[in-house]
Amino acid sequence: MITFPAYAEAFEVYPEEGEAFEHLAALLRGLKRVDFTLRVDAPAVNQGQMDSDFDEALKKELLAAGAQSLELKLGIPQKHDFAFTYRERTVAVEIEKANREKILRDVLKCHMYLHAGVDFAIIGLPKNYPHTRDVWNLYRFGVERLSECKTYGFGMADKLGRILLLGFNQHEASSNRLLCKVTRQEMRTQAAAESRCD
Repeated sequence: MITFPAYAEAFEVYPEEGEAFEHLAALLRGLKRVDFTLRVDAPAVNQGQMDSDFDEALKKELLAAGAQSLELKLGIPQKHDFAFTYRERTVAVEIEKANREKILRDVLKCHMYLHAGVDFAIIGLPKNYPHTRDVWNLYRFGVERLSECKTYGFGMADKLGRILLLGFNQHEASSNRLLCKVTRQEMRTQAAAESRCD
């Protein structure tokens, strides 16, 4: 496993209205920079797919800003990435790090958390997820999907109104560059070279 320092910044929240936004805006707007670690577990597998500890790093920043850690046992067949309480309301968090096709599934999972008694749900989405052919803006894709859910009644209106999307830019820390196809390839090349030396 090879690791690379990274950070997230330029946090953005959607929608900027409704009960969830009113309750969580001050907490989420306080996010400036979240340092985390990218890793390549197996350079020769799945095109050197990268993973990260962003969810743990985000949780740590939210707790430092005034949230309280919460261990949720919801009794449903889905596991959230982490949860917290803020001003006496519970929040379940999903982080979609790579796959834009899973965003609708994340909206469904949030419905399940809300149905089980959580007050609000957040889906974290990078604005720049690099893969072999392009860079995807998962946040923009999520905004489009959540807007379509509301427009066409895909989901329960009261639950859709308690889901927030949290977008962020990802940077590799050594040069402060946005993650892109070039940085991804450089990391994969370095990981492959280091794994051959082991």
